[in-house]
Amino acid sequence: MIKNGEARIVKINGGKIFKKRLGAIGLREDDIISVVSASFCGPVILRINGTRIGIGAGMANKIFVEPLRR
Repeated sequence: MIKNGEARIVKINGGKIFKKRLGAIGLREDDIISVVSASFCGPVILRINGTRIGIGAGMANKIFVEPLRR
């Protein structure tokens, strides 16, 4: 889990409906996201394309990312 910073979504581990739900809010594989706030069991706040999105910890645990080193 990335605490803060930019990352690329490598894989979304879930079924078709879960991936469709994340796609509807703008989260897809290979997208670049910025983690604004994250805690172990609370909500995770992401920024993608200038929009802040909040997701639960359970959803966040199914999204695999790699940090970007700039």
